[in-house]
Amino acid sequence: MTANGLAWTSSYPQLSFVVDEPLIALFFLLLQQGVRIRRRVGCSVDAFLKIELEVGPAAIEKIQSIMLEGKPVDDIGSALIHDGSVLALSAAMPGLVGATLRRGGAYSSFRNAITYHETGKAGMSGEGWVSIKLFNLLMAELGPSLLRQGVLVKTTDLTEMLEERGPELQQGGSVTLDGISIDIGTLGRDATLAGSDRVFLTVDRSAPGRSS
Repeated sequence: MTANGLAWTSSYPQLSFVVDEPLIALFFLLLQQGVRIRRRVGCSVDAFLKIELEVGPAAIEKIQSIMLEGKPVDDIGSALIHDGSVLALSAAMPGLVGATLRRGGAYSSFRNAITYHETGKAGMSGEGWVSIKLFNLLMAELGPSLLRQGVLVKTTDLTEMLEERGPELQQGGSVTLDGISIDIGTLGRDATLAGSDRVFLTVDRSAPGRSS
């Protein structure tokens, strides 16, 4: 992650969860639905993963399907991330669909008509918004780090998750809204959240041996 300033976060309610480590997985559904992050753009997908998301070589090997703007990517060195890009990452998926979407796979030639082809030019052109979606095993692989750094989520997605999983979070977590401690049980009805379409969310684990 680049040393980008976070001044833009003041435009949104800032919600910070500290939860027992197993409860971090409750937030993975938000990553599957899609979150926004602000990073350097104008670089290749390969550089974006390595530098902006700090994904290591072993984890990159697990990313078998990459979709950029809804199209499968084979060459992560030439496909570029732009301001407003939508990037979806998945580990290996079963069946013919998974084999067809796998980057560089034997069946990739079957989808030439829909494969992503870059038309722009590379060049680190400043910061921009990128929408990220994570699926299957990658939610656990990449999700905790992404949530710790902070993501912009739809308020409706967040409140729906809280309605279903709020009681579990209350048992092993705490939360602050704009720096003020708040009851997780009432969070979904908070007027501050209701007045904004998106929320800047961070999720970190509780210190070992510490009761939330």
